[in-house]
Amino acid sequence: MKVIDKKYDFIIYPANLVGCVTAIQKSNEGAEVLLLNNYGFPGGEVTHSLCCNQFINEELLSGITLKIYNQIVEERHGLFYKYQNQVVMNPESVKYVLQQNLERSKVDLLFHVVPFKLKDGKVFNQIHLSAKEGELVYSAKKIIDCSENFSLMKLLGIKRELIKANFNLFVSKSGNNGFNIDLSRDEEVINHKAVEKFVQLFDLRFWVSLNIPIESQELFLENEAQKILNDYEIYLLTKGARVQLIAPQTYRLYKSETLPDFNEDIFHTNSLINENFGIEHNFIKSSLIEKALKEKVNQNVK
Repeated sequence: MKVIDKKYDFIIYPANLVGCVTAIQKSNEGAEVLLLNNYGFPGGEVTHSLCCNQFINEELLSGITLKIYNQIVEERHGLFYKYQNQVVMNPESVKYVLQQNLERSKVDLLFHVVPFKLKDGKVFNQIHLSAKEGELVYSAKKIIDCSENFSLMKLLGIKRELIKANFNLFVSKSGNNGFNIDLSRDEEVINHKAVEKFVQLFDLRFWVSLNIPIESQELFLENEAQKILNDYEIYLLTKGARVQLIAPQTYRLYKSETLPDFNEDIFHTNSLINENFGIEHNFIKSSLIEKALKEKVNQNVK
């Protein structure tokens, strides 16, 4: 075990949109911030679970969140689809824009780590991480859980419940065999038993979300997702299409009835907002949390 000497004002996990925005915001306020992530790239579920289908109300976006959204829009091929308030984002553009914003900030980054233990302290709190180097221990005055799955809250013993699971992918036509087939008009493809959402993109590919039943044990959820994916992939081949890109992991939606108050040393950002948001409203949620954090700072100054 290696205990790191440097003490932080905030340790934030993970580097999803909310985590990145919160880290940058706190750093801009003058705090020493460490941002943790288990993947080697930022973006959270939008990138590693391909939850690219987002509903954007630009009137509700502001601050760092709005800046990041505009930068994604300005990227070449940043959006694969846009109609009214619905967009499908390019996950690579999301990674790139978030990484660029983090690198321009003073936030310390530590990726490829998995938190497995939290310890309250009188002044500083400790988080224990599993890393390539072994066990690392970092300390901060406050630790913020920005995860969609309440990862750090689970370490505190707070119960969470899995209520939904989806496996997301991109589909394209498979050459001459399916070149003249319009999958968006094929009711059998759109209404396949596993399909929950089906969006035709600008480049004639498709973003598809498959519903994964959660009746089985959560431990075997990825196995169940793979079975459904295999079945859908075979079905697509008969329609002249193929799976082009799949998510590294299934998206899982949890709920938690009890969360620590914002004033606690270890808390979840959901304690700042009164609404429950699905992953498709990730940017709206991020902007509301950003605004709430700013209001808390202003209240403390007064």
